[in-house]
Order: sequence, then C-alpha cells, then structure tokens
Amino acid sequence: MNIKYGLTAILGTYLISTFGGATAMAATIGGTIRVDITRGDFAGVYTGDFAYDDTHLTKVGTELMTINGGGGNGIIPGLLSMNFRFLDFATGLNPVTYTADDVDEFPDYPLLYLENGIPTQFAFQLFSTSGNDGLMFGDPRSFNFALRNGTIGGDGSVILEITEPTTEPTPVPENASPFASLLAFLGLGGVHLWRKSRKRNN
Repeated sequence: MNIKYGLTAILGTYLISTFGGATAMAATIGGTIRVDITRGDFAGVYTGDFAYDDTHLTKVGTELMTINGGGGNGIIPGLLSMNFRFLDFATGLNPVTYTADDVDEFPDYPLLYLENGIPTQFAFQLFSTSGNDGLMFGDPRSFNFALRNGTIGGDGSVILEITEPTTEPTPVPENASPFASLLAFLGLGGVHLWRKSRKRNN
C-alpha cells in the first residue's frame, strides 16, 4: 500500500473517531415492585416487576416515562413492561397478574417516575367495569385498593428497586458534528486530489 494513501486513510479515521461525537450506552433495565399493605384487609407483601429502556433518559432531575412517550409533553418513551400480582376484584381470594395493558388510559399510563435516573414510583389506576373495585399507585409511593364491590379495602406503601440490566449496554452513536463532517469531506477531497496529481505525474 502506498505510504501517502495509508497516512491519509489513517488521518481520516482519526478525525472521524475524534470529532464524530460520543457514543451513548443504552440498556434495558429490570426492576421489582414491592407493596407492603399494613392497614386494612389482606395485609401482607405483594410483588411485581417492570422493565424500561434508558435510551432517552438524561438522568438529571425528575423524569417521567410511559410506553408511548405521552404525546410530546415532556414525558419520554421507554417503559417496556409492568406486571403486578394482586388479588381479584370480585372475591379478593384469587391471585391475578395485572399488566400495563390492563391499566386505565393505556398506553398513556402506567407512568414511571425517575429521579436522577433511578425509578422511584408508579402512577396509574385500574378499576373494574362496575367502578366500585380497583387498585391505584399514587403519590407519594402509595397503594390503595377496594375489593368485593367496594366493601373492603386498604392501603400500603410502594418500593421500587432496580435489578441487574436485562441486556448488555449497546452503543448508540450520536450524530456527528458539522465540524467532523467537514473534516471528513476535506480528508476525502485530499485523497482525490492526490490521486489526480499522481496520474498527471505518471
């Protein structure tokens, strides 16, 4: 390989890698839901899980995340799943797994709150067709429910915890800056001019 051509190629690669923009790391994060009911009927611990993609997170301050992003009102997309195992509305005896699809006003809810990139609480409600039974995750980190046609109920507290990422972080290249594009263009132009001058000299 010609030395001049090799040096030009190396310089072009260096300029693009140096000025082409940083590479962001995105990952799918898994988490657990723990609800401690301490008052009312059916006291105990109830659990669930959730997952989200942190691609759009700035991890600065309070951020809100849903499945669809909330229509551009500052709520970002990224929530992938939410499952919560609780009791059935009719009898309060049979365990049921409620999912994100079951939540009222899906896909604008469930809403996941994050503080500096850490999930802190969910916001959503889920009512029966009669409207007398349901469950709700609210602020601050609270849980309320009503069963058996609204005749019994209770409340508790919610804790969210992050587990290990469910997938390895993957590089998400950011757009190159205009300056980097100019340098790459000049580098390619230099190769072209060098080839033309070489042909004339031959």
